[in-house]
Amino acid sequence: MTPDQLRAAFLTHFETRGHTRYPSDSLVPENDPTLLFTGAGMNQFKAMFLGKGNLPFTRATTSQKCLRMPDLENVGRTASHHTFFEMLGNFSFGDYFKEEAIVWAWELLMALGLPPARLSVTVFQDDDEAARLWHEKVGLPRDHIFRCGEDDNFWPASAPSKGPNGICGPCSEIYFDCHPERGGFPTGGPSTDGKRFVEIWNLVFTQFERQDGGKLVPLPNANIDTGMGFERVVRVVESLQAGRMLASNFETTLFAPLMDAIHAHVGRRTEFGTPDGTRTRRIADHVRAATFCIADGVRPSNEKQGYVVRKVLRRAMLDRHVLGGDLRTSWLATLSGSVVEALGGAWPALHEARSVIEQTIAAEEEKFAGAFLSGSQRLAVMADETRKQGSGTLSGPASFLLYDTFGLPLDLQRMLLEEQGLGLDEEGFRAAMTEQRRRSREGSRISDRIFDEGPLAGVSGSLPATRFERDALELPEVRVLAVVDDMPVGGAAPAAGSSAETDATSVAMAAAFHGDAEGVDGLRRVILVLDRTPFYAEGGGQVGDAGTIEGAGWRVEVDDTVALRGITLHRGVVVQGVAAPGSARASVDGALRAATARNHTGTHLLHAALRSVLGPEVTQAGSLVSSERLRFDFRFPRALTEKEVLAVETLTNEWILGNTSVVSAEMPRDEARALGAMALFGEKYGEVVRVVRVPDSAHGRDSVELCGGTHVTRSADIGMLRIQSEASVAAGIRRIEARTGLGALALARQEESTLRGAAAMFKTSPELLAERIAALQEELKATRRDLDELRDRTAADRLSGSVRTWNGLQVLVAAVDGLPVKKLRELSGEYVKRGTDVVLLGVPEASGTSVLVSCSAAAQKAGLPANALMATLGEALGGKGGGNAAFAQGKGGVVTDLVAVLNAALESSAAARH
Repeated sequence: MTPDQLRAAFLTHFETRGHTRYPSDSLVPENDPTLLFTGAGMNQFKAMFLGKGNLPFTRATTSQKCLRMPDLENVGRTASHHTFFEMLGNFSFGDYFKEEAIVWAWELLMALGLPPARLSVTVFQDDDEAARLWHEKVGLPRDHIFRCGEDDNFWPASAPSKGPNGICGPCSEIYFDCHPERGGFPTGGPSTDGKRFVEIWNLVFTQFERQDGGKLVPLPNANIDTGMGFERVVRVVESLQAGRMLASNFETTLFAPLMDAIHAHVGRRTEFGTPDGTRTRRIADHVRAATFCIADGVRPSNEKQGYVVRKVLRRAMLDRHVLGGDLRTSWLATLSGSVVEALGGAWPALHEARSVIEQTIAAEEEKFAGAFLSGSQRLAVMADETRKQGSGTLSGPASFLLYDTFGLPLDLQRMLLEEQGLGLDEEGFRAAMTEQRRRSREGSRISDRIFDEGPLAGVSGSLPATRFERDALELPEVRVLAVVDDMPVGGAAPAAGSSAETDATSVAMAAAFHGDAEGVDGLRRVILVLDRTPFYAEGGGQVGDAGTIEGAGWRVEVDDTVALRGITLHRGVVVQGVAAPGSARASVDGALRAATARNHTGTHLLHAALRSVLGPEVTQAGSLVSSERLRFDFRFPRALTEKEVLAVETLTNEWILGNTSVVSAEMPRDEARALGAMALFGEKYGEVVRVVRVPDSAHGRDSVELCGGTHVTRSADIGMLRIQSEASVAAGIRRIEARTGLGALALARQEESTLRGAAAMFKTSPELLAERIAALQEELKATRRDLDELRDRTAADRLSGSVRTWNGLQVLVAAVDGLPVKKLRELSGEYVKRGTDVVLLGVPEASGTSVLVSCSAAAQKAGLPANALMATLGEALGGKGGGNAAFAQGKGGVVTDLVAVLNAALESSAAARH
């Protein structure tokens, strides 16, 4: 059985038991600020568990992409830990409960061929029902059933005593015995020996609501949430097929292409449990994690999800370095291709984003080569400071800073420090690491706000999905289902009002809330939910519509429209009366919609023109479309030339002037792909997608994109497109800002006005402005040359008066400001050529004092070499410098009487030679 077949067997097993196969959520959860990454299959079903969701089923099964960071240090060291992994799950939303979950789980394990004698389970210590079901319904011997406390067998962990408040319940974990030849179970059960037993499945029975004081109140509808570790089960099944226990998940066929590519690169095979084995397996895990994250739209950065991607990539790069790889050459980008090949069948988005993934990782590898150099340099500075403090050991906090901020792992630090004769406070490092892990776990714990809070918490469960009437700008008859104060999550709960409808259905769906949510000038800000709407909700880079919603005696000016779980939220200000559920008129601001549509269709044509001019390697990295402008981010390794920008702009406007029909149609996603439809990178698409096509038969080209936004009817409706700017926003990411229609006209007028104004300032006409500026630049250069010459002559004349005879030598000692050090160096050389034996010049600056010393052959013969004078000056000024017998230069602190210090140094040097 291959990994793909195993995944399919799990999903099919539950489909045949009434479950709906539901797609995986993105690794970056939508509309859930409590989570950085999706870490479990249940995350996308939170509303359903609370009874507030609107999915049309009560049973689901998924294979969910997950990413977790708290156990990062275990990756590669243990047999089963990963950052990225798949979680197979089956879920019940108030439908079936413990008996079905336990029996169906056992049936699947038997179908996969797992020997019953090698399976054991843990249950919560007070969960007699689960213990009974495992024994009576499944037939598991009592000595294979272990009771554990709330730390191990309750979700969230320790919830009864420590919280948080909210949905919770006991759980039952299923373990596989990897080494039955070792005899009976250890004291405490399978969970106490992670090297012998592997947990493969956790069944969570969410049946309580925890309240203050640890009170567990039974829920009206209990739920099931299970999670089977896909990589772990693959290892178990393939071990049984091979007749021997595989050492780790990395030895399975799931990782084989990746491990083979890594071993080929390092030139040797590595064994699990060895230092090199840990590094190669960590590379495999981290590249896999980064590949999936980038495919889901995350780019390496120093914030949030991007920081995690950067961190795992840099750890993999460091492992490669320690294994003997050359950081100056990109390799992980190529390795990501092995991930795509191995998992692209189950996750087609990997193939779609392959070039983006490789470009992104390659750019990060190039950055890291420089960052690694900086980290090594930082370690050298810290080592120097450590020695100055009289210590032979780098402190733990300093070591952790190098690890966490600069990306230098402990073993590499140890190696670099040993070269400098220093040790490392590993105990202090571990203490700092422990504190960081504590913060990480606290940040990743499910908090009191794991489920919905905010203005819609009280009504979202009773609201149907909003129907979007795409072709209408006005709907004279809509129904307002809810009016809610627009207030931030965590604000004071609004007071519920009464429905304005009389029929039972409307009463069940409607809720009028009136609290203290005031906007500008004391006007109330509200959120309206309608049964259907002409307002486009923000998505795919396009901003939401604005307009008005009016009812009997009231009016709301809508300034933003967003969507949450299929419900369109119209956000605005009540400018008249009191908004209430019932009948209303919804009107979109037609002028703003039209301007936004021009910019959106213009974005599609701009994208196609970029690919036509620059090549197919151009891929979209994001966009923003509003009524005023458009912004288009794309992946390209360099800045565009002026000629290329003009070619893109010209090609786009030729397309616009062709007055082509803009055609849209809904179709299966595979059919859209066959048409060559481009997708917005990082966006989620269903099985049925909307395709927007703008053909250009005159030049034999097409713009075909997946898009749910609003567009013009014909390309000429755009009017024209003007590119305002082209610049870099990140490594390998370029950004074009442009305007269309009246916005492009306004931009052209603004530029013309600026040009005329500039021409008037220079007393010329716009068409002669460039020629006039060029002439003035030449005139300015000549004037600057004359000023420089005058300044140099003045300085030289002023210094000439300072030359004096001293001990038989011609000496010039002076403090000079107003001249750059480079020019003074030239002057000092000139004075020596003219016969001055010692030139001692000081340059007072805000940050200190620069000093230059030039000495003739006569001065050197008299025992006054420039470098010796510089050493004396360095001591006097509290600085340092260097040079040779003829010339030396240095820098010191700020002094009050610089000339006196210079003369004293000269006298001191003369005295020293005698």
